[in-house]
Amino acid sequence: MPTVLEIDAWIAANVLDSEAWDKAEKKDLAVVQATRNLSRWYPKVELTDEHIAYQAIWELQGLDPALKYQKQGVKAVTDNGERIDYVSRSKVAPDVRDLLGVPLFEIEEKETEEESPPQFGGALL
Repeated sequence: MPTVLEIDAWIAANVLDSEAWDKAEKKDLAVVQATRNLSRWYPKVELTDEHIAYQAIWELQGLDPALKYQKQGVKAVTDNGERIDYVSRSKVAPDVRDLLGVPLFEIEEKETEEESPPQFGGALL
């Protein structure tokens, strides 16, 4: 598993928008969580500092209070007539998805949907 110093060096050299990482107090936990999640979602891939760095930043950006609402299933918030609609946020960082493709949990979900039995009977009116 890469160290926080290795990930920090990779981010410093390669990522322009690193504000979430730079301000983070728990970088070590972000690296552990990113590594754990990616190894579960991409079990056959050898993870690099790049993969873990992108996912760690994504995890840290997810600490934004607005994004916490999304995790809890909130679709919209209204305050004094102003409404904010939330769209779902992927668990996998977009850069990681671009590099590694579709994660295992999405493949399994798709297979489960395809295995559902055909429905017979009834009529459309």
